[in-house]
Amino acid sequence: MKTTGKFLPVFLCLFLAAGFVFAGGGKQTDAKSGGYVIGFSNSFNGNTYRQAMEGYAREAAEKLKAAGELRELIFAEANQNNSVQVQQIQSFIMQKVDAIIIDPGSATALTGVIQEASDAGIPVIIVNDGPVESQAELCYQINFDAVEQMSYLAEWVLKEINYRGNVIELRGAMGDSFDALAHSGFRKVLDKYPNVKVVAEIYTDWTGSKAQAELSSVLPTLPKIDAILNQGGDSYAAVQAFRAAGLPLPVIGGDNRGFFLKWWANEAPDYNSISVSSNPWDGATAVYAAVEILNGARPPKTMIHPFGVVTKDQVQQFKDVADEAIACPTFDREWVKQNILNQK
Repeated sequence: MKTTGKFLPVFLCLFLAAGFVFAGGGKQTDAKSGGYVIGFSNSFNGNTYRQAMEGYAREAAEKLKAAGELRELIFAEANQNNSVQVQQIQSFIMQKVDAIIIDPGSATALTGVIQEASDAGIPVIIVNDGPVESQAELCYQINFDAVEQMSYLAEWVLKEINYRGNVIELRGAMGDSFDALAHSGFRKVLDKYPNVKVVAEIYTDWTGSKAQAELSSVLPTLPKIDAILNQGGDSYAAVQAFRAAGLPLPVIGGDNRGFFLKWWANEAPDYNSISVSSNPWDGATAVYAAVEILNGARPPKTMIHPFGVVTKDQVQQFKDVADEAIACPTFDREWVKQNILNQK
Protein backbone atom coordinates (compact mmCIF):
# COMPACT_ATOMS: atom_id res chain seq x y z
CA MET A 1 0.00 0.00 0.00
CA LYS A 2 1.52 3.28 -1.11
CA THR A 3 1.34 6.29 1.14
CA THR A 4 2.44 9.83 0.52
CA GLY A 5 2.55 13.06 2.48
CA LYS A 6 4.00 14.33 5.70
CA PHE A 7 1.97 12.54 8.37
CA LEU A 8 2.10 8.77 8.60
CA PRO A 9 0.79 7.56 11.99
CA VAL A 10 -0.25 4.01 12.57
CA PHE A 11 -3.81 3.61 11.36
CA LEU A 12 -6.53 1.02 11.63
CA CYS A 13 -7.82 -0.23 8.30
CA LEU A 14 -10.87 -2.18 7.40
CA PHE A 15 -10.22 -3.39 3.88
CA LEU A 16 -11.66 -6.26 1.88
CA ALA A 17 -10.50 -7.20 -1.60
CA ALA A 18 -12.58 -7.92 -4.65
CA GLY A 19 -12.55 -7.28 -8.40
CA PHE A 20 -14.01 -4.26 -10.12
CA VAL A 21 -17.30 -4.51 -11.95
CA PHE A 22 -17.70 -2.07 -14.82
CA ALA A 23 -20.76 -0.81 -16.57
CA GLY A 24 -21.48 -2.04 -20.06
CA GLY A 25 -20.53 -5.69 -19.59
CA GLY A 26 -17.08 -4.96 -18.25
CA LYS A 27 -16.13 -2.19 -20.69
CA GLN A 28 -14.97 1.00 -19.00
CA THR A 29 -16.34 4.17 -20.58
CA ASP A 30 -14.10 6.99 -21.81
CA ALA A 31 -13.71 10.17 -19.78
CA LYS A 32 -15.94 13.06 -20.81
CA SER A 33 -14.41 15.30 -23.43
CA GLY A 34 -13.22 18.50 -21.77
CA GLY A 35 -13.36 16.97 -18.31
CA TYR A 36 -16.06 16.28 -15.76
CA VAL A 37 -17.79 18.83 -13.52
CA ILE A 38 -18.31 17.61 -9.96
CA GLY A 39 -20.32 19.29 -7.23
CA PHE A 40 -19.23 18.93 -3.60
CA SER A 41 -21.97 19.59 -1.03
CA ASN A 42 -20.47 20.05 2.43
CA SER A 43 -22.94 20.30 5.30
CA PHE A 44 -20.40 22.34 7.29
CA ASN A 45 -16.85 23.61 6.85
CA GLY A 46 -16.41 25.63 10.03
CA ASN A 47 -13.74 23.45 11.63
CA THR A 48 -10.20 22.42 10.71
CA TYR A 49 -11.19 18.85 9.86
CA ARG A 50 -13.72 19.88 7.22
CA GLN A 51 -11.35 22.53 5.89
CA ALA A 52 -8.60 19.92 5.57
CA MET A 53 -11.04 17.57 3.82
CA GLU A 54 -11.88 20.29 1.29
CA GLY A 55 -8.17 21.05 0.88
CA TYR A 56 -7.34 17.43 0.04
CA ALA A 57 -10.29 17.35 -2.37
CA ARG A 58 -8.92 20.43 -4.15
CA GLU A 59 -5.45 18.87 -4.38
CA ALA A 60 -6.91 15.77 -6.02
CA ALA A 61 -8.98 17.97 -8.34
CA GLU A 62 -5.90 19.87 -9.49
CA LYS A 63 -4.18 16.62 -10.43
CA LEU A 64 -7.23 15.47 -12.35
CA LYS A 65 -7.49 18.84 -14.11
CA ALA A 66 -3.86 18.55 -15.16
CA ALA A 67 -4.66 15.12 -16.60
CA GLY A 68 -7.63 16.55 -18.51
CA GLU A 69 -10.19 14.38 -16.64
CA LEU A 70 -11.76 17.11 -14.53
CA ARG A 71 -12.87 20.56 -15.62
CA GLU A 72 -14.26 21.89 -12.34
CA LEU A 73 -14.91 20.97 -8.71
CA ILE A 74 -17.66 23.21 -7.28
CA PHE A 75 -18.15 23.55 -3.51
CA ALA A 76 -21.36 24.45 -1.68
CA GLU A 77 -21.52 24.74 2.12
CA ALA A 78 -24.82 24.49 4.00
CA ASN A 79 -23.78 25.69 7.48
CA GLN A 80 -25.54 22.74 9.17
CA ASN A 81 -28.89 23.55 7.58
CA ASN A 82 -30.40 20.43 6.02
CA SER A 83 -32.90 22.38 3.95
CA VAL A 84 -30.14 24.51 2.49
CA GLN A 85 -28.11 21.41 1.68
CA VAL A 86 -31.08 19.91 -0.16
CA GLN A 87 -31.45 23.13 -2.16
CA GLN A 88 -27.75 23.21 -3.00
CA ILE A 89 -27.83 19.61 -4.23
CA GLN A 90 -30.91 20.42 -6.31
CA SER A 91 -28.96 23.31 -7.80
CA PHE A 92 -26.18 20.90 -8.77
CA ILE A 93 -28.78 18.67 -10.44
CA MET A 94 -30.17 21.65 -12.37
CA GLN A 95 -26.63 22.57 -13.44
CA LYS A 96 -26.31 19.01 -14.78
CA VAL A 97 -23.03 18.33 -13.04
CA ASP A 98 -21.57 14.91 -13.79
CA ALA A 99 -21.35 13.72 -10.17
CA ILE A 100 -22.15 15.02 -6.69
CA ILE A 101 -20.08 14.41 -3.57
CA ILE A 102 -22.00 14.91 -0.33
CA ASP A 103 -20.78 15.24 3.24
CA PRO A 104 -24.27 14.94 4.74
CA GLY A 105 -25.73 16.82 7.66
CA SER A 106 -28.41 14.20 8.25
CA ALA A 107 -28.89 10.49 7.74
CA THR A 108 -32.45 10.97 6.48
CA ALA A 109 -33.05 14.54 5.27
CA LEU A 110 -31.24 14.02 1.96
CA THR A 111 -32.88 10.74 0.92
CA GLY A 112 -35.26 12.38 -1.55
CA VAL A 113 -32.73 14.66 -3.24
CA ILE A 114 -30.21 11.82 -3.55
CA GLN A 115 -32.91 9.86 -5.35
CA GLU A 116 -33.53 12.88 -7.60
CA ALA A 117 -29.86 12.98 -8.56
CA SER A 118 -29.73 9.26 -9.22
CA ASP A 119 -32.89 9.42 -11.33
CA ALA A 120 -31.21 12.17 -13.37
CA GLY A 121 -28.28 9.82 -14.02
CA ILE A 122 -25.92 11.67 -11.66
CA PRO A 123 -23.79 9.45 -9.38
CA VAL A 124 -23.78 10.54 -5.74
CA ILE A 125 -20.82 9.79 -3.48
CA ILE A 126 -21.52 10.09 0.25
CA VAL A 127 -18.39 10.74 2.28
CA ASN A 128 -17.25 11.35 5.85
CA ASP A 129 -20.52 11.76 7.78
CA GLY A 130 -22.59 8.91 6.40
CA PRO A 131 -24.17 6.56 6.12
CA VAL A 132 -27.38 8.06 4.82
CA GLU A 133 -30.64 6.27 4.16
CA SER A 134 -30.86 5.75 0.40
CA GLN A 135 -31.74 2.97 -1.99
CA ALA A 136 -30.85 5.08 -5.02
CA GLU A 137 -29.18 3.11 -7.77
CA LEU A 138 -26.32 5.60 -8.20
CA CYS A 139 -25.68 6.33 -4.53
CA TYR A 140 -22.28 5.16 -3.26
CA GLN A 141 -21.19 5.61 0.34
CA ILE A 142 -17.61 5.89 1.61
CA ASN A 143 -17.91 5.94 5.38
CA PHE A 144 -15.77 5.63 8.43
CA ASP A 145 -16.78 2.89 10.82
CA ALA A 146 -17.57 5.49 13.46
CA VAL A 147 -18.86 2.88 15.90
CA GLU A 148 -15.60 0.91 15.71
CA GLN A 149 -13.48 4.08 15.80
CA MET A 150 -15.11 5.46 18.93
CA SER A 151 -15.40 2.08 20.61
CA TYR A 152 -11.65 1.69 20.16
CA LEU A 153 -11.00 5.10 21.72
CA ALA A 154 -13.45 4.56 24.59
CA GLU A 155 -12.06 1.15 25.49
CA TRP A 156 -8.54 2.57 25.70
CA VAL A 157 -9.54 5.63 27.75
CA LEU A 158 -11.72 3.71 30.20
CA LYS A 159 -8.99 1.14 30.77
CA GLU A 160 -6.73 4.02 31.83
CA ILE A 161 -9.19 4.93 34.60
CA ASN A 162 -9.69 1.29 35.62
CA TYR A 163 -13.24 1.28 34.26
CA ARG A 164 -14.58 3.54 37.01
CA GLY A 165 -15.10 7.26 37.49
CA ASN A 166 -16.80 10.32 36.03
CA VAL A 167 -16.70 11.00 32.30
CA ILE A 168 -17.69 13.90 30.05
CA GLU A 169 -18.73 13.06 26.51
CA LEU A 170 -17.99 15.78 23.98
CA ARG A 171 -20.27 15.29 21.00
CA GLY A 172 -20.28 16.80 17.52
CA ALA A 173 -23.22 18.51 15.83
CA MET A 174 -26.73 17.73 17.02
CA GLY A 175 -28.60 15.62 14.48
CA ASP A 176 -25.50 14.76 12.46
CA SER A 177 -25.30 11.10 11.44
CA PHE A 178 -21.60 10.77 12.31
CA ASP A 179 -22.29 12.17 15.77
CA ALA A 180 -25.06 9.62 16.28
CA LEU A 181 -22.81 6.74 15.23
CA ALA A 182 -19.88 7.99 17.31
CA HIS A 183 -22.17 8.29 20.33
CA SER A 184 -23.34 4.73 19.67
CA GLY A 185 -19.72 3.60 19.66
CA PHE A 186 -19.10 5.23 23.02
CA ARG A 187 -22.28 3.74 24.47
CA LYS A 188 -21.31 0.30 23.20
CA VAL A 189 -18.33 0.43 25.56
CA LEU A 190 -19.78 2.54 28.38
CA ASP A 191 -22.70 0.17 28.82
CA LYS A 192 -20.27 -2.60 29.76
CA TYR A 193 -18.90 -0.70 32.74
CA PRO A 194 -21.52 0.28 35.35
CA ASN A 195 -18.90 2.03 37.50
CA VAL A 196 -18.35 4.66 34.81
CA LYS A 197 -20.78 7.57 34.97
CA VAL A 198 -21.29 10.11 32.18
CA VAL A 199 -21.90 13.32 34.11
CA ALA A 200 -22.25 15.63 31.10
CA GLU A 201 -22.85 15.48 27.35
CA ILE A 202 -21.76 18.63 25.50
CA TYR A 203 -22.23 19.40 21.80
CA THR A 204 -19.17 21.19 20.42
CA ASP A 205 -19.70 21.12 16.62
CA TRP A 206 -16.18 19.63 16.64
CA THR A 207 -14.76 23.11 17.27
CA GLY A 208 -12.29 24.11 19.95
CA SER A 209 -13.75 27.52 20.77
CA LYS A 210 -17.22 26.15 21.47
CA ALA A 211 -15.83 23.19 23.42
CA GLN A 212 -13.70 25.39 25.66
CA ALA A 213 -16.53 27.81 26.33
CA GLU A 214 -19.03 25.07 27.13
CA LEU A 215 -16.61 23.18 29.36
CA SER A 216 -15.58 26.32 31.21
CA SER A 217 -19.21 27.05 32.03
CA VAL A 218 -20.06 23.57 33.25
CA LEU A 219 -16.90 22.37 35.03
CA PRO A 220 -17.59 24.29 38.28
CA THR A 221 -20.88 22.40 38.63
CA LEU A 222 -19.46 18.90 38.14
CA PRO A 223 -17.70 16.39 40.38
CA LYS A 224 -14.09 15.41 39.74
CA ILE A 225 -13.72 14.36 36.10
CA ASP A 226 -11.62 11.30 35.33
CA ALA A 227 -11.88 11.13 31.54
CA ILE A 228 -13.07 12.92 28.42
CA LEU A 229 -14.49 11.02 25.46
CA ASN A 230 -14.61 13.16 22.34
CA GLN A 231 -15.07 12.80 18.62
CA GLY A 232 -12.49 15.32 17.42
CA GLY A 233 -11.66 18.98 17.02
CA ASP A 234 -11.81 19.73 20.73
CA SER A 235 -9.09 17.77 22.57
CA TYR A 236 -6.74 20.68 23.11
CA ALA A 237 -9.69 22.89 24.02
CA ALA A 238 -10.47 20.41 26.80
CA VAL A 239 -6.87 20.68 28.03
CA GLN A 240 -7.16 24.48 28.09
CA ALA A 241 -10.50 24.43 29.89
CA PHE A 242 -9.19 22.23 32.70
CA ARG A 243 -6.01 24.29 33.01
CA ALA A 244 -7.97 27.55 33.15
CA ALA A 245 -10.18 26.08 35.87
CA GLY A 246 -7.12 24.98 37.87
CA LEU A 247 -8.27 21.37 37.76
CA PRO A 248 -6.15 18.24 37.27
CA LEU A 249 -6.21 16.91 33.75
CA PRO A 250 -8.35 13.83 33.21
CA VAL A 251 -7.53 11.28 30.53
CA ILE A 252 -8.47 13.15 27.35
CA GLY A 253 -8.82 11.24 24.12
CA GLY A 254 -6.75 12.93 21.42
CA ASP A 255 -8.03 13.94 17.99
CA ASN A 256 -4.87 14.04 15.82
CA ARG A 257 -5.08 17.85 15.59
CA GLY A 258 -1.84 19.78 15.63
CA PHE A 259 -2.79 21.80 18.69
CA PHE A 260 -3.23 18.66 20.82
CA LEU A 261 -0.30 16.71 19.39
CA LYS A 262 2.13 19.62 19.83
CA TRP A 263 1.00 20.15 23.41
CA TRP A 264 1.32 16.43 24.14
CA ALA A 265 4.76 16.08 22.52
CA ASN A 266 6.31 19.27 23.87
CA GLU A 267 4.60 20.07 27.16
CA ALA A 268 3.30 16.73 28.42
CA PRO A 269 5.37 13.89 26.89
CA ASP A 270 4.61 11.61 29.85
CA TYR A 271 0.86 12.16 29.58
CA ASN A 272 -0.97 8.90 28.95
CA SER A 273 -3.41 9.19 26.11
CA ILE A 274 -4.14 7.98 22.62
CA SER A 275 -5.16 10.07 19.63
CA VAL A 276 -7.75 8.83 17.14
CA SER A 277 -9.36 10.63 14.23
CA SER A 278 -11.24 10.14 11.05
CA ASN A 279 -9.02 10.87 8.07
CA PRO A 280 -9.77 14.10 6.15
CA TRP A 281 -7.96 12.71 3.11
CA ASP A 282 -11.35 11.13 2.41
CA GLY A 283 -12.10 14.38 0.55
CA ALA A 284 -9.54 13.33 -2.05
CA THR A 285 -10.83 9.77 -1.91
CA ALA A 286 -14.30 11.00 -2.85
CA VAL A 287 -13.01 13.02 -5.81
CA TYR A 288 -10.99 10.12 -7.18
CA ALA A 289 -13.91 7.74 -6.58
CA ALA A 290 -16.31 10.05 -8.42
CA VAL A 291 -14.08 10.13 -11.51
CA GLU A 292 -13.58 6.35 -11.46
CA ILE A 293 -17.33 5.85 -11.23
CA LEU A 294 -17.91 8.28 -14.08
CA ASN A 295 -15.34 6.33 -16.08
CA GLY A 296 -17.41 3.18 -15.60
CA ALA A 297 -16.36 1.62 -12.29
CA ARG A 298 -19.16 0.09 -10.22
CA PRO A 299 -17.78 -0.39 -6.71
CA PRO A 300 -19.82 -1.63 -3.74
CA LYS A 301 -22.61 0.64 -2.58
CA THR A 302 -20.98 0.88 0.84
CA MET A 303 -17.23 1.17 1.47
CA ILE A 304 -15.16 1.73 4.62
CA HIS A 305 -12.37 4.32 4.90
CA PRO A 306 -9.54 3.75 7.43
CA PHE A 307 -9.10 6.03 10.42
CA GLY A 308 -5.83 7.17 12.00
CA VAL A 309 -4.24 6.52 15.41
CA VAL A 310 -1.28 8.22 17.14
CA THR A 311 0.12 6.62 20.30
CA LYS A 312 2.31 7.98 23.09
CA ASP A 313 5.30 6.24 21.52
CA GLN A 314 4.70 8.04 18.22
CA VAL A 315 3.72 11.52 19.37
CA GLN A 316 7.27 12.97 19.14
CA GLN A 317 6.92 12.68 15.35
CA PHE A 318 4.45 15.54 15.58
CA LYS A 319 6.20 17.96 17.95
CA ASP A 320 6.58 20.52 15.15
CA VAL A 321 3.29 19.94 13.35
CA ALA A 322 1.30 23.02 12.33
CA ASP A 323 -1.40 24.05 14.80
CA GLU A 324 -4.26 23.55 12.35
CA ALA A 325 -2.88 20.40 10.75
CA ILE A 326 -4.49 17.01 11.19
CA ALA A 327 -2.03 14.14 11.39
CA CYS A 328 -3.27 11.56 8.94
CA PRO A 329 -2.02 9.12 6.34
CA THR A 330 -2.36 10.37 2.78
CA PHE A 331 -2.54 8.20 -0.30
CA ASP A 332 -3.05 8.45 -4.05
CA ARG A 333 -5.53 7.55 -6.77
CA GLU A 334 -4.25 4.01 -7.18
CA TRP A 335 -4.68 3.40 -3.45
CA VAL A 336 -8.31 4.51 -3.75
CA LYS A 337 -8.88 2.11 -6.62
CA GLN A 338 -7.29 -0.83 -4.88
CA ASN A 339 -8.30 -0.32 -1.25
CA ILE A 340 -11.59 1.59 -1.32
CA LEU A 341 -13.36 0.88 -4.60
CA ASN A 342 -12.08 -2.68 -4.62
CA GLN A 343 -13.80 -3.74 -1.39
CA LYS A 344 -16.58 -6.34 -1.33
